[in-house]
Amino acid sequence: MPEIRFENGLKKFGKTVAVKNINLKIDDKDFITLLGPSGCGKTTMLRMLAGLESPTTGNIYIDHKLVFSSEKGIDISPDKRDVGFLFQNYALWPHMTIFKNISFGLENLKWNKSKIKNRVEELLVLLKIEPLADRYPSELSGGQQQRVAIARTMAPNPKVLFMDEPLSNLDAKLRTEMRSELKRLHLETNSTFVYVTHDQLEAMTLSTKICHMNEGEIHQYAPPLEVYNNPSNLIVADFVGNPTMNFIKTKCIDFADGKIQLKSEDLSFEFSASKAESLSIKKGDQLVLGLRPEHIELSEIGSLTGSIFSTLPSGMETIVKIKILNTTLTSVAFGDVDYDINSAVSVNFSANKYLLFDESSGKNIAMGKIRINQ
Repeated sequence: MPEIRFENGLKKFGKTVAVKNINLKIDDKDFITLLGPSGCGKTTMLRMLAGLESPTTGNIYIDHKLVFSSEKGIDISPDKRDVGFLFQNYALWPHMTIFKNISFGLENLKWNKSKIKNRVEELLVLLKIEPLADRYPSELSGGQQQRVAIARTMAPNPKVLFMDEPLSNLDAKLRTEMRSELKRLHLETNSTFVYVTHDQLEAMTLSTKICHMNEGEIHQYAPPLEVYNNPSNLIVADFVGNPTMNFIKTKCIDFADGKIQLKSEDLSFEFSASKAESLSIKKGDQLVLGLRPEHIELSEIGSLTGSIFSTLPSGMETIVKIKILNTTLTSVAFGDVDYDINSAVSVNFSANKYLLFDESSGKNIAMGKIRINQ
């Protein structure tokens, strides 16, 4: 089955290093998203796996077959890798009907007419576009065109489907609908999907694993909830989550009995790590406390008191910024609620998923509970 491996991957454009230190294994039937900011190397990575770009060095295996090797001089072309590639702009033939768009590649592969007809009709049903078979691309909506492009890419039954930000040209409502369609399609076809996006919501909702990239390197490769709840470093923690994680720079002033005493510019915390025995922290270490907005609770009575700095109500939730001395924290209040600007509010920290990062390396070093030292 189509397991994919990329070993010791490096890609340079002239003197510019686009992708480096890549060692990635994608299991059969996984839905992997390559996630990261613009210019992080995710599209270059996708194109190398698909055969549209050649690595400078490294080895790529698809279904246990070596399809690229810089040492052995192997570089199998995309059409011989048995993969499909879904482009951002759909690339449909404007002068062909939808049926013809889907069947065109199969005709080039010399499939017989009966087999082509059966396969196209199967895909029309699967993608829910049967009534569109005799129409032309210009007569379709963006979402319908996207479905046709997916059907055409899947027509020859590729072992792997590569997708480069395929939903970026759709409006918000259509993107939501197509996310559901892609997830359903992945489950129904038992295929391996590799998907590029800078949209963390797409990555969180679609993936079996997220491969987070930054500056050409993989920073974390894990299931979505692990990336969200236990990011490997400050870069991942800052990128994943909306609203973004709160960060408070602190200094360790004591560490004993599994409890770390932290001091920021304004506040003092006691951090109880869930795995304190594995920590090597000493007095004076510069650390960063990470707090997800949903783990900062607003109430009438709490361990800290501040004032409402701003609110962004959306009906389902309200994003609230709270000013506590010189520290501003972002919280999320769920439900149809709002607060008056400058009104007093209390804050509680009752979760057990607060994070501690080493400031110099950026690495996540601990998860645990916090208590405010009065």
